[in-house]
Amino acid sequence: MWSDLSRLRHLAWNTYLPSQHLLGQIIDGAILTFVLFSTASITVAQGAILLALLTWLITLVWSQDHRPLHLPLLLPMAAFFLASVFASAMAVDPYRSVGELRNFFLPAFFFVVVNHLAGERRASSLTRLLILVGCAMALYGLSQSFIQGEAFRIRGTMSIWMTFAGLMMLLATVTLAQLLFVPHRRLAPWLIAALVIFTAALMMTHTRGAWLGFAVAAALILACRKRLFLVLLPILLVAIFVVAPQSVRDRMRSIVDPQDVTARERLYMWGSGLQMLRDYPWTGVGLDGVKGVYPAYRDPRASGARWGHLHNNIIQVAVERGLIGLACWLWIWVAFYAAAWRIYRAVSDDDGPAKALVVGGLAAVSAFHVEGMFEYTFGDSEVIALLYFLMALSFLAGGRQREGVSDVDGQGTRHAT
Repeated sequence: MWSDLSRLRHLAWNTYLPSQHLLGQIIDGAILTFVLFSTASITVAQGAILLALLTWLITLVWSQDHRPLHLPLLLPMAAFFLASVFASAMAVDPYRSVGELRNFFLPAFFFVVVNHLAGERRASSLTRLLILVGCAMALYGLSQSFIQGEAFRIRGTMSIWMTFAGLMMLLATVTLAQLLFVPHRRLAPWLIAALVIFTAALMMTHTRGAWLGFAVAAALILACRKRLFLVLLPILLVAIFVVAPQSVRDRMRSIVDPQDVTARERLYMWGSGLQMLRDYPWTGVGLDGVKGVYPAYRDPRASGARWGHLHNNIIQVAVERGLIGLACWLWIWVAFYAAAWRIYRAVSDDDGPAKALVVGGLAAVSAFHVEGMFEYTFGDSEVIALLYFLMALSFLAGGRQREGVSDVDGQGTRHAT
């Protein structure tokens, strides 16, 4: 029976479906399109992700290729999905919550990249292309500052400056990793120029959480390259402060100002979120459910009458999906750090490009979580899509054979049949 089904599948593949080579080219084109538009258009970027995912699934179902599938982070991601489904079933507004489950195609793109890209050379090439395209978007954002004035919070082609800041933060992070770990004299000048452009654009978003995220990412990259380099970080921060426009310097000073209005507003929102969690501890209020219940929990001192998110990743995930969902979400990141660190330790110090990929991924995730202490970055589709892509590149560093992973933490391997 199974042999008959296999023959039918093989016949259908040869008769009705494009060749496997053509499907591979479609996935290549979709990944390339994502790289070109990830910082410019979420519509095009998500369309490319869907195309890559659907084409990859077709090849899994119909292909006669029996190469092993590499599925790092599968268990924690699957657990988080199931926890989100359960939270949606128990949500205050189940229909709205179920509708938000559509965004789970974004983490699926992670598995496409891990399995389709053949090694670190292509991963490094796509990273540098991403930096080049990102520079164009950063320059466009900086042009908005010249036109609108230094106090204008630039946003590039994004709908809001916080999204643009998150993208610039991630791009500056991977650029710094490429600069410090890839020993290529011809690349160094343009990587330095790109880093300056990204840093300038990041500064002009006036987004303090992203600034702190990049500072932590830079510290991690410098420490991985050579701990002595850490002494350069405060010098660079002082230099940035000195050359920054007055509006940016004022914004920097507000980071340590306990009377800052936006800081107080966040404290009020976090307090409201903890009250929601107290009433909905295990399954939460459901995805995108905060907006509906927030008025009942609003701190009377808060200025906003209705908020869709609570400006903190951990609190938001806990309130939406409960403590069960939060535990699964944290599992994803713990598993990633553990696996990526093993890859980093396994890669030779002489393999600069591989080191750049894995350190860039580790630093990008760190920056994402630091910014996520003050903003709901996990709910920002543009930022999270780029982050999943950078995470996937980490697993291509030094070759997949170096992953050294097991099914215990979700780094499974199975064969396509």
